[in-house]
Amino acid sequence: MDTMASLLDRFPGEFAPLADVARRLLDRPGNPSADGVLSLGHRPWVATENYAITLYPGLSEDALERYCERFKVVVPAMYAEFLATTSGAFCYGMSLAGVPRSMMGKLPLLDRSRLQCHDLATAVNLWSTEYRRVPEKAFHFGGRHYSDRENVGYFIVEGRILSIRRTGRVVGEWKKFGDFLRDELPASEKLDNELHPDPPPG
Repeated sequence: MDTMASLLDRFPGEFAPLADVARRLLDRPGNPSADGVLSLGHRPWVATENYAITLYPGLSEDALERYCERFKVVVPAMYAEFLATTSGAFCYGMSLAGVPRSMMGKLPLLDRSRLQCHDLATAVNLWSTEYRRVPEKAFHFGGRHYSDRENVGYFIVEGRILSIRRTGRVVGEWKKFGDFLRDELPASEKLDNELHPDPPPG
């Protein structure tokens, strides 16, 4: 537990809302893996290997440059800072895309044998097309459950973070990544707990 807490203590202030949510799960079953993946809040009633929070190791500046060159991705500064702290995350019903380790190999492949973060280049180049009337050059980096039937997508547009429904309707806007996390993490947790409530005691 001390090791997991020390990892969270290294999060920059801008990403403190994520570290704070993760700290609340330190007294529940977790799984810090040998490759640096931090999984907290085991929820076997959802799925055998489901955790409330999964955080992936931060990415070096050099590794991000190589990834961006390979996949022709331009990452906004605010998201590059996030990737340096944690290169992808699952937070209840929220997914923040990152760089899967298998995509950095000589032959980049998505490794389906283990749970990796969602691939950022796939989000930017493919999944973004699922949303209508998205501003030109919008950077798609993740999304979360919006209801039991719909997800919203997260985009960075001219220094602003937008939460957009598939219809193109903007349902959230932030200028700072910390404010975005502070609002969206509780919303994601609340809806996810409604969809996957804790089992009754005993």
